[in-house]
Amino acid sequence: MALGVVALAVMAYLLANRPPPPRFSAPASAGEPLEAPGAAQELRVLVVGDGTTAVPDGAVGWPQLVAEEIAADGPPVQLQVAAADGSGYLRTPPGGQTFAQLAEAAGGDWDVVVFAGSRDDNAAAADVQAAAEESFAAARAASPEADLLAVGPAWPRTPAPGYVITDRDAVSAAAEAAGVPFTDPLAELWLTGPGLFDAAADAPTAEGHRFLADRIAPLVEPLVTAGS
Repeated sequence: MALGVVALAVMAYLLANRPPPPRFSAPASAGEPLEAPGAAQELRVLVVGDGTTAVPDGAVGWPQLVAEEIAADGPPVQLQVAAADGSGYLRTPPGGQTFAQLAEAAGGDWDVVVFAGSRDDNAAAADVQAAAEESFAAARAASPEADLLAVGPAWPRTPAPGYVITDRDAVSAAAEAAGVPFTDPLAELWLTGPGLFDAAADAPTAEGHRFLADRIAPLVEPLVTAGS
């Protein structure tokens, strides 16, 4: 009887003084945004070009349209456009920069670098070719893993002036020497259709930029796929 009373007393004491049940503690990272498995890595794209690439502040040019198309079905795109009316591989507008200088100022570590033009070089083919080769080499030095694409000069009328054809041939030769894919807007008559080019502004219209985007996006997309 005495042992039973002692046992009951001990059990009562243990029940009264037992520690509370352990609580679940969430890990410290809970509530912080986590990257979803397989999330696409941001694609960094640099576009270097002449007056058919540059747009006024607030306007939407073909590079942005291409970036939006890629991002719609693929990775997010960080786009930088380094373009100016009058810039080329060899020539510069007053106080401006060549394509190589524009690319250098944009920094490195790009995934894709697109050169577009130039209709403004108007120099000997050998000089334009050498300048284009230097531009491609500079881009590769700054972004060793980048895929490059060269788009030749576009002209809104046919036939294009002889110097523009010379520029096209020089850039094509430079691209071939450097192993850079090249496309020829003169051969494909880009911007020659009605409503695609504003002669007064000497630049593509909004419709013209959409036209260019529709032509250039399929050239950039394989580079994106190859680098993913």
